[in-house]
Amino acid sequence: MIFDALKNLKKYKGISANLDAAIDFIAGADFPGCSEGRTDVCEEFYFTKATIETRDITDAPFEAHEKYIDIFILLTGREIVKTADIGSLTETCPYQEADDFYLFEGSAQVNAVNTPDTFAILFPQDAHNSAGGVDGEVIQYEKIVVKVRVE
Repeated sequence: MIFDALKNLKKYKGISANLDAAIDFIAGADFPGCSEGRTDVCEEFYFTKATIETRDITDAPFEAHEKYIDIFILLTGREIVKTADIGSLTETCPYQEADDFYLFEGSAQVNAVNTPDTFAILFPQDAHNSAGGVDGEVIQYEKIVVKVRVE
């Protein structure tokens, strides 16, 4: 997992060509002006814009993907993002290829607060759970999830 200030996003270029293309796209995107739902950008990545309500994620399952890297960017609000290496968790739902996810249970290794000034990049080994309310708050917020195809 990479968690950093949004202003530093371009510093993470060089990991993969697909991720580089997504980072360049994000830098010039007008996400607030986009419609909610899925937007296909190219073969290498797409994004989804959604309005989400925070919730209690204390016992919520973690998910992980094989085919895509997730990039979380908030337009408004804040959320807790919990992550753990899949090797430290117990698989509770085997890989669902059609929807590209596994489910896991266990303890988080990282708890981060994502805001409009930060971002998270989650790789296939990074099981994650997001939309947690900070200090139990329940708010609605806007979120972009960029799905980058693993090379």
